[in-house]
Amino acid sequence: MPAANQDGANSCRGRLVAVVFAFLIWGGWALVANWHSDPTHALMAGLLQGTFSGILTLLMAMAVTTLFRRLPDNPLRMLLPALLIVSVSFTLLYLLHSWHQTPALWQTIIPPSSMAFAYCLFLSVRLHREACALTLNNETP
Repeated sequence: MPAANQDGANSCRGRLVAVVFAFLIWGGWALVANWHSDPTHALMAGLLQGTFSGILTLLMAMAVTTLFRRLPDNPLRMLLPALLIVSVSFTLLYLLHSWHQTPALWQTIIPPSSMAFAYCLFLSVRLHREACALTLNNETP
């Protein structure tokens, strides 16, 4: 098998592992954060949070890359993708958990949203560094 195909397989496998970890970590967090209520609400909160986190993990890198490339080159270019993505995801999480009447709503959604913001910011900084490296390489004779 050529190296390119192995990279593609590893990339797909890596994404799948990230989705599973997001589901388990943040779904487990929601389960624990709501356990003081009743087990049925806690389990449903865990399933909702885990599923949403898994889906968001799949979409986040793509969304950051797309937004970063569409924004003009200025300092806000690193911050805006994270702010936009986390604002939308936080709002959706809030609505979803409110609809479900999750007992520990804020304890359920603030930690994963904070981590999502940090991850989006990390991706934006990495994209910025790659763009700067490309610019430097193009300027040298």
